[in-house]
Amino acid sequence: MTDQLSTLSDLSYEQAFSELESIVEALEGEQKTLDESLRLYERGQLLVQYCMALLDQADLRIRQLNPNQAGENA
Repeated sequence: MTDQLSTLSDLSYEQAFSELESIVEALEGEQKTLDESLRLYERGQLLVQYCMALLDQADLRIRQLNPNQAGENA
């Protein structure tokens, strides 16, 4: 799993989200073996966490740039 995490850090948000979309399509599509489905699901979960972390970082940067507007959108 550490190898997967290191490769995630090389992805942009857009690349990670695109890969996640591909995984969802693959899981919804043709029949997969249980092992393949689990592998895709695990990778998808890592991608979701990674994308959420990137969005949280972007949100933090925006709040830091606009400290007076932090409470307006809450």
